[in-house]
Amino acid sequence: MNCKLLIIDDEPLIRMSLESGFSDLGYHVRTAESAAEGLKEAEDFSPDVLLLDNRLKNDSGLSHVSEFKAMDEDLIIILMTAYGSIQQAVEAMKQGVNHFVQKPFDLEEIQLIIERNMQQRTNARRLELMQRRTRKFLGVSPAVRKIREAIDILAKTDNVDLLVCGETGTGKEVVVREVHEKSARAKQPFVKINCSAIPENLLESELFGYEKGAFTGASGSKKGLMELSDGGTVFLDEIGEMPLAMQAKLLSFLEDRSFKRIGGLRDIEVNVRIAAATNRNLEEEVRRGTFREDLYYRLNVMQILIPPLRERPEDIPALCSYYLEHYNLRFGKKLTGISPDFMDQLMHRSWKGNVRELRNVLERSVLLSTGDILDGSESEAFRRAESPSARPGAFYPMKDLKKGPVDLKQEVDAFERAYIDRALALSDGNLSRAAQLLSCTRFTLRRRLGGEEDTPEVTGGK
Repeated sequence: MNCKLLIIDDEPLIRMSLESGFSDLGYHVRTAESAAEGLKEAEDFSPDVLLLDNRLKNDSGLSHVSEFKAMDEDLIIILMTAYGSIQQAVEAMKQGVNHFVQKPFDLEEIQLIIERNMQQRTNARRLELMQRRTRKFLGVSPAVRKIREAIDILAKTDNVDLLVCGETGTGKEVVVREVHEKSARAKQPFVKINCSAIPENLLESELFGYEKGAFTGASGSKKGLMELSDGGTVFLDEIGEMPLAMQAKLLSFLEDRSFKRIGGLRDIEVNVRIAAATNRNLEEEVRRGTFREDLYYRLNVMQILIPPLRERPEDIPALCSYYLEHYNLRFGKKLTGISPDFMDQLMHRSWKGNVRELRNVLERSVLLSTGDILDGSESEAFRRAESPSARPGAFYPMKDLKKGPVDLKQEVDAFERAYIDRALALSDGNLSRAAQLLSCTRFTLRRRLGGEEDTPEVTGGK
């Protein structure tokens, strides 16, 4: 077992017996015959578990528990004594002892206690790791500062609905969760509903519930997510995918925050904040007739637009620092940083998948790392040069001049084409709108494209 065990007992025979037995079981064991010696060992050894005898010649092991806990509050302390009592056990627990055992005992008993406490500590650390997952939208760019200002305003006014727009992977849910957790609704439910993942015929019942007999199979009544979220926040992710018929029902609900369950006659009122997110251009969807104009304006009370990561590379170091710490803890690594060369690569990558892609690169790199710092060697796929034509809409990454000369004209042309591809992506291939984004005429844009009649296939912010 990969566990470091420190044994403190003034009886040599017990020390030797425990050391031999646990070493055979695969534990890393050190011993001491006094609390003072044990404290020195603990400082050097950093044990996971301390087996501490309460009677140490003229000393009490229990009186030193607080000193050991001050060194490591997660240290598992098992107090051993031949003169135990319920009162003493209670006092030991108050001092920070995890378990209390009476002599004589056998090795299997203590092994079981250690394994149980180690598992409990592992579970507690996993829970802490989950809770430490940031709800803060990280970055130092002007765009992020504006987003954080908007989050603070929305947190103070928790009755205002919110629309978050941005490409996939930019962190729309992080923004919505932070608004919720900083608001007066923080202790109330936060419910996420992916509008694209629930079939159209089930979405209404999921949102608003149903009464017994409302349809075949409705053998009882069921509360919908709006009702269950009363007092909290409902996050409608991928709102642009919601069917038109359901959009009308959502609009009706937004007017007065009341609804009827399917098959019901009673109006049910709830107090929920609605936050919606989309990677689509809803104004364009309104023009196409796939999204209701009145619902768009009803949701668009307060809009937060999150720029793609490639347009705010100055945020990458802060994100990398967070994910490095996060995955160090998750994988038990002790990486101290990222090499300048690898950080330069990260800063100039196109990040089509935005923050989600960056997170995946850091996770893979930390998991596979064998050194003290990340240098990018952990992921050969990452180090391969990207082809601008293979990723329309992405910005062209600069090449490292320290590695050799470059063809300036070729690089400038590629950079220009990357901007054109980006404009075409944002305008869904419409040359006139792309030309407006680039402050040039349609004729100029076509000439820059080499007189191409057909523009390359592009994708929007999806």
